[in-house]
Amino acid sequence: MKSLFLILSILLCSGIKAQNRNLNISRWHLSDKIESSDYQLIKKVRLYYFISNDYDNLYIDIKVDDPGVQQRILKEGLTLWIDMNGTEVKKMGIRFPLGSKNQTAHWKTDSIESNPEQDGSLTGLLAMANTIEITGFINEQQRRFPSENRDSFRGSVKFDEKRILHYKMIMPLAKLPVRNAKEGHSARPFNLGIEYGSLPSANQSGVNRGPAPTSIFHSKPAGGGTAELFWIKDVKLATSK
Repeated sequence: MKSLFLILSILLCSGIKAQNRNLNISRWHLSDKIESSDYQLIKKVRLYYFISNDYDNLYIDIKVDDPGVQQRILKEGLTLWIDMNGTEVKKMGIRFPLGSKNQTAHWKTDSIESNPEQDGSLTGLLAMANTIEITGFINEQQRRFPSENRDSFRGSVKFDEKRILHYKMIMPLAKLPVRNAKEGHSARPFNLGIEYGSLPSANQSGVNRGPAPTSIFHSKPAGGGTAELFWIKDVKLATSK
């Protein structure tokens, strides 16, 4: 009897803990202009983020004021991972920008190739941030496409007058495998991973060896360093304004 009571107590406590878990509630998207007070800081990866949604899209806004992190994102790329099962597994993701070091030769413009110094300039790096690659979206036939794509995932990166990097990714909710909660009137929470600081193995030495890789996902850390990854857990979509 005592054993049965102990098991029931554990199950009850677990249920209460699950119900009281801290959800990261998305804000209803009212404007593309994000106030500084709306961003949340992730100290581990040294950037700020803001999540919002409306009936059609999920909006991920990232602000980066650290020059080192800015350079890593523009040169090595950034990936957003979507995990619907609470397992923090990197199976479904959107990589944007690809990163200047991940660009194959035929993607680069002649002006950038002819002037190596321009490759490291902010103008040159931003000019290369124009392609999105997706993986794990089983219903999507096209994996790479321009970042200015009104019919699918679309993104932008730009600097403001204070040299702060602003990143935006817009994800159509129709393309995300959002699942209904048990109560049936809202979507189940999901995990969002933010990762930067990795290069494809074919470009680790800066020299292309053989054909370009079919994908730059699950690549090795850049320069033998450590890729930065942070999971925002239990993101719950807003249901109204």
